Amino acid sequence: MPRIPPDDAAQIPQTAGASDGTTSTLFRVMAHRPGIMQNAMQLLDAAMRTGTVDAKLKELLAIRVSQVNYCYY
Repeated sequence: MPRIPPDDAAQIPQTAGASDGTTSTLFRVMAHRPGIMQNAMQLLDAAMRTGTVDAKLKELLAIRVSQVNYCYY
């Protein structure tokens, strides 16, 4: 059981990478502090959707890093 419950009433924009269930839950917990949630969404968007590295490779790297650290992704 999480220490901080997700805010199920929060409106999470789909452009924030929140299509994934885990990411959506993360942003719904952050929704208790909207400023923090918006900044985290902007950071995720900048890291995963811009730059010269293909977005698919970035996603594969995120999965591999979570595997190496025994984290659920």
